[in-house]
Amino acid sequence: CLAVAAGLGPCRSWLAIGRWCGTGAPFASRPRVLRQSSPLHDDRTLAEAYFASLGFSDGELSRVNSKYGRRLEFDVERRVKPLLRWLSDLGMTAPEVRKAVVRCPMIFDVDLETISKPVALWLKDLGMDSSQVAKAITMYPQLLSLSLGDNLNPKVQMLRERGFANSQIAKALSRFPQLVGYSMKRLRHRLNVLEGQGRVTDTSWYGCMALTDEKFAVRYGTE
Repeated sequence: CLAVAAGLGPCRSWLAIGRWCGTGAPFASRPRVLRQSSPLHDDRTLAEAYFASLGFSDGELSRVNSKYGRRLEFDVERRVKPLLRWLSDLGMTAPEVRKAVVRCPMIFDVDLETISKPVALWLKDLGMDSSQVAKAITMYPQLLSLSLGDNLNPKVQMLRERGFANSQIAKALSRFPQLVGYSMKRLRHRLNVLEGQGRVTDTSWYGCMALTDEKFAVRYGTE
């Protein structure tokens, strides 16, 4: 691998040599759309062209644009490259990064230094290893936009107060990171039901959070 030979390490080999940039910039207003002409995509923005150069298919770019709500207009040097470099440093592979971006392109609107990096460090402090953090971000990239003070810490504290150890919480988040995306009200209510029925098992306490209200009511008899 040319990248390995250049001393970039295996986790960076999926990005072309010479594309690395400096540190991330503070959150700023959305930049104007910059476009780049090409024989096949005359109206492709610079961000779209850059993603394509990293292996994003036309279908993936279309899904990204659809989820973002408009054409990609990220500042490649200040917003895109720093985040992709950091995700690579976390150990995420090229397919994992593409999945994360396609699932939640809004992560490029989140400040890397003050929000995303602290979240990853928080996950490791909770007991998750690097591979688990990479997997969690791939499955639920919205993690990188969640507030520690308003979201993550209060929910984890609530779980601790119910007797869950950090290792149990870390295991749950590594398997089902969407857990922290649900409201506190939902988490408390469903845990109350499970605890009342003595059904807080190794997986049921977080697996049931994905059920619709109707399916939860039927399964646990709360109709």
